[in-house]
Order: sequence, then C-alpha cells, then structure tokens
Amino acid sequence: MNGIDEDIKIALCEEAKTATFLIQEGLISLKRLYVDVDYAHLPILLLSNGFERLVKTIICLICWEKGPIDPDFGNIRTHNIEELLERVLKTAKGWKYEEKGAETKTDMVFMDDCKDLQKLVKLLTDFGDKSGRYYNIDLIIGEKKEYDDPSKLFTAYFDEKKDEGVSGSDIICHVTTILQRFARALCRMFIYGELGQIGDDMKNIVEDFLCLNDEDLPYVKS
Repeated sequence: MNGIDEDIKIALCEEAKTATFLIQEGLISLKRLYVDVDYAHLPILLLSNGFERLVKTIICLICWEKGPIDPDFGNIRTHNIEELLERVLKTAKGWKYEEKGAETKTDMVFMDDCKDLQKLVKLLTDFGDKSGRYYNIDLIIGEKKEYDDPSKLFTAYFDEKKDEGVSGSDIICHVTTILQRFARALCRMFIYGELGQIGDDMKNIVEDFLCLNDEDLPYVKS
C-alpha cells in the first residue's frame, strides 16, 4: 500500500483504538440502564461516536487501498452511520465478502437483514446526525428542534420490547448482544476484508471483539 506515510498509519490505528474503547465503554454504560433506563444519553453518546469512528476507519482503509495516490473519501465527515454502513456493505458485496467463509456470510446476513440492528443503527444515527446529542442545549437556547430527546429514543425502543413481553434486564442483554455482534462483524473485516496490509496489521487493535463467541454473549468487559 504505497502512498501512506507513518503519520497516517498512526492516525488510523488511533481511530480504531478510540472507536473500540468508546464502544466498550458504551456497552458498560448500557449494562447499567436496567437501573434507570430513562438516562440513556451516556451510552448512546459513547456508542454513536464509537461505531461512527469504526465504520469511518474501515472506509478510510478501503479508500487508501483503492487509491493510494489520491484516495476518494467522499462524504466521510457525515455523522450518518446508516449511510456510512451502507457504503461499507456495498463495498463488501463488491469483494464477494459473504463467500469468504461461514463467518463472513453470517455477518453479511446479520448486517443486511437484522431488523433490531437496523433500528439501533437508526437510533445512533438520529443521535449523531440530527444533533440529538445537543438536545438540551438547543432547548435552552431556543433553537427549533426536529429531533427527540436522545434518551427517549432508547426508551421508545425499550417500551416496544416490553410490549412484546420481554423483561427489562433481558432487553438490555438483547441490545448488548446485537451491538456486540455488530462490532464483531465490522472488526472481522480487518481479517477477511480487502483493507490492505495496514488493515491486517490493525486486527490486534480490535481483538476484544474478534474474540467474542456467540455462546459468550452478552459479555461486557468491565
């Protein structure tokens, strides 16, 4: 992978480290929500930031691998995780990623078809892309709001699951499992995806998620 200097390599590694740390901390914070589900702002803040950074790191690696002289990053500065993920999945289909093994096929089906994942990704996108993270400040200064209180976004999802007969603690376990599977699926791209030598070298950074087995979920490292 010619054209990437050492500073860029370090920056990519730092972004991956930050992303995985934020996701881990978000999962720890999420685990505490069964005590007070109304205060979901912190886990949503951490998880939204973490997943956005992780998907963007993958996109940057894809771009450098495709065009090391003048990579086309496109609208990389968006906070819309749905759009960023769609871009990654489109590229993965171009790799025929689902044909690389049983794990990659499972991951692609999960990221394409899991309705609960899609709802959670939309929730995280609405928080980051529509400035839900500034809900209280905007309310204080009188700015017009076109979004809901971010805590209410999760509460609505939580209430929907309760209406289906799922208990509070089981909902937290369910959400944690979905998000861990999502993180693992993205991190597996550092092994099986076409992210170049740097992507392959970075797999040790995301190993916490790579080491998760289905039978161990949800496992939250605290």
